[in-house]
Amino acid sequence: MHGALIRYRVMAFVVGTALLLLMVVVIFQLFGANVKVAEEVVAPMHGYLYLVYLVTAADLARRAHWRLGRILLVVAAGFVPFLAFIVEHRVYQQMQAEWAAEAAGQAEGVVSEAPSEANAAGGA
Repeated sequence: MHGALIRYRVMAFVVGTALLLLMVVVIFQLFGANVKVAEEVVAPMHGYLYLVYLVTAADLARRAHWRLGRILLVVAAGFVPFLAFIVEHRVYQQMQAEWAAEAAGQAEGVVSEAPSEANAAGGA
């Protein structure tokens, strides 16, 4: 699952950056700059990258058993400027916390099982 998180993080940064670049192109157009070529390149690039981002996010969501709220937030992060960076950071922190809790639970289960097995062996 760590590989899926890394793929998601990379695509979140790439899509967030492409969206900011597209936003700059649109702002230049609003002020009358002739950036038609940039728009014709950046807009489809962001669109295709967003599709790859959705696939990586879906892969991570499937592996981590995300709930609908987190999935919808991740989907929105690809088309709301700056949100991709915020959501990526939040998802990364949450995944790290979940993995730490899972590891602690597994370690606690191993520790609590060991004495009972020792008692069972010693008492027999």
